[in-house]
Amino acid sequence: MSTSELSHSHAKTGELRRSLKSRHIQMLAFGGVIGVGLFYGASVSVKLAGPAVLLDFVICGIIVAIVMRALSEMTIADPTAGSFSVYARRLFGARMGFITAGMWWFYWVATVMSELAAIGKLLQVWFPGLPAWVPGLCALLLFTASNLLVVRVFGELEYWFACLKLLAIAVFMLFGVLMMVTPAFHTGGALGVANLYKSGGFMPNGVFGVVMALSLVVQAYSGIETLAVEAGESARPEENLRRAFNAVTWRVLIVYVGSMFVMLSAFPWTYLVHHAGSPYALMFEHGGIPVAAALVNLVIILSGLSSCNTGLYGGSRMLFSMSRQGLIKTEQFATINRRQIPSHAVWATALAISVGILVTYIDPDHAYVWITSASAFASLWTWFVILLEHVAYRKRQSSNNRLSAGSGKQSPLTWIGIGLLAITFICIVWSPLTRVSVFSGVAFLVLLWLFHWLRHRNA
Repeated sequence: MSTSELSHSHAKTGELRRSLKSRHIQMLAFGGVIGVGLFYGASVSVKLAGPAVLLDFVICGIIVAIVMRALSEMTIADPTAGSFSVYARRLFGARMGFITAGMWWFYWVATVMSELAAIGKLLQVWFPGLPAWVPGLCALLLFTASNLLVVRVFGELEYWFACLKLLAIAVFMLFGVLMMVTPAFHTGGALGVANLYKSGGFMPNGVFGVVMALSLVVQAYSGIETLAVEAGESARPEENLRRAFNAVTWRVLIVYVGSMFVMLSAFPWTYLVHHAGSPYALMFEHGGIPVAAALVNLVIILSGLSSCNTGLYGGSRMLFSMSRQGLIKTEQFATINRRQIPSHAVWATALAISVGILVTYIDPDHAYVWITSASAFASLWTWFVILLEHVAYRKRQSSNNRLSAGSGKQSPLTWIGIGLLAITFICIVWSPLTRVSVFSGVAFLVLLWLFHWLRHRNA
């Protein structure tokens, strides 16, 4: 079948075009998770926990690896747009499918809102008189246009954004290693890994500091599950997704844990307490290269733009999937245009994100913290549901005698992940910094439940 015939076939059947290659789907997921949360938000985590924040990154990394392992098994067996929300509907009923999809859509809307708010504040480093909401509005318009183009063009744009972030992190880690192992760029104090236990010890603020930082680190890892949502537009999904899940999971773990280890070993963590800004920029400043801070600031802005690009994509595809499943009675969201793009879902998601521009206009100094904390509960909910789905999926497959030999009926890693998520949730409730995320997240969850219940009651 020719390309034009294939395009016509997809448009006629209302299916998304499978034009994302392996490199596209890997970088889309990578670009979505590596954003302002790592480069900009890590400063608060380090101030709370000190060098012991590495424990938080390792714990969250273990949770992510377990979640992605479970999601990989289900997605490769059934690559479909909507992914875990579709599985929730099949395994637990329409209401659970609707709530899971709605919470994940809410997560991406809130995340993109916070990224746009941060971009506005970061640009004020160079343009102090520029209102923080203006760059956010321009970026939202730019990526709405990007998402309305052919999906392969969107994939190429995100691919190069993510490549730039990888390059920047590689340069950062190389410079940090030079500061760790040589006197070059060193301005006194401890050298190398000694910084992990000097200046108050490895855990200067005790266990409570680690607990408070854990809830913030979760937000930095959030979004990696976008890889499964891309399955509906992946070419040769079984082959590409298997490779992508493994590559993205390990790449994110190496970048997160590795870059934090290098940063905390390169200079004393107490330097962050007395200086405002991203710890990645402060490392170059401490090394005597202040001009590099401007370059890091640029990388952070580009990272935020990349995450916004992926977030608008993921949110619109989830809205499309919800409409196709009949979870919401808005047929326009289920339609695609001649480019095989769910344009109505893209516009609706962008309109919801624009509320964040209004929040930034009203209070630019607190918008990032407010909106970011609101997304934490939605992310934990998504991971928790994915693991519950895997338990039910394995049980169903076992009863049908379809599990491969030696795979076992249930995976103990899945239950370990559920336990770690429960502990993380308790930490979020315990921490006064992120407790608001529980209230806002639970409130939206209850609204979704009531909406679904009332709709079916009236029907």
